[in-house]
Amino acid sequence: MKKILYIILFIFVLTSSTHGSGADSNTYSSGNESQSVSQSLFGLNDDYETPYYILHGRKTTPVILVQGGMHGDEIASYMACDEILKNIKITEGTLVIIPRLNKRACDLNTRYINVDLNHAFPGDIDSEVYEYRLAYEMMYMVDSLKPDLVINLHEALTKYDSEAANNSEKAFGQVVITCIQPFEEMLTDAVTNMNEKITAENQKFHPHYYSFSDWSSLDNFVSKFDIKSYTVETYRGFNIDTRIKLQQIAVLQFMKELGIKFDYPEIPLD
Repeated sequence: MKKILYIILFIFVLTSSTHGSGADSNTYSSGNESQSVSQSLFGLNDDYETPYYILHGRKTTPVILVQGGMHGDEIASYMACDEILKNIKITEGTLVIIPRLNKRACDLNTRYINVDLNHAFPGDIDSEVYEYRLAYEMMYMVDSLKPDLVINLHEALTKYDSEAANNSEKAFGQVVITCIQPFEEMLTDAVTNMNEKITAENQKFHPHYYSFSDWSSLDNFVSKFDIKSYTVETYRGFNIDTRIKLQQIAVLQFMKELGIKFDYPEIPLD
């Protein structure tokens, strides 16, 4: 039933500038450009209910889905989503963004409540543990909306170095993770282009292969739906302001690679 609701809501949002109960909409105009912004609730009436947003310009394709807050203590992930929502003006394409996927964990600044959400995929809607229900709904949402790209925002306690390149069993800060080898052109182009905006060598991103895991959100999106998906990891050793900026740079670059057109203020890095 929720899968049907996602499809109806997505179609309704993309074809209307006014919405009924359960969704709020605003249209911002600049000259001949306009952006529609709609808010709704993911996980309606469950423990993990959380807002998500759909932003689109006059042309609604391509579509990117961005989620932060899968791990509640990786705070730059959802703070970057907040900044993007506050500052972006899309003219062509659609951004679907869930700032705090695991809102309960985010509210308590803890990695998870019961089990690690990113180890709970593809989920179980009948589970007594809410993270499994949440993972199941996330899978249904991705399958229903069928975005062209899914970006997962995370943070890591260890930083990428020369030895990390050969470690496919661990995530590191300043990497963009894929479960596919060789690296796809979109990934390598995005990393190259985002690094042109980053002056400090230790802040630059690296494409990183993480071996397939059947419990991972990224791997399930790719294997079950054949949808491109990457995970952005920033290094938690950097100050929070830097991490938020790096997350924004990464998301915006993937949007550009996908062909979404938008306006966004310059992001100055120290």
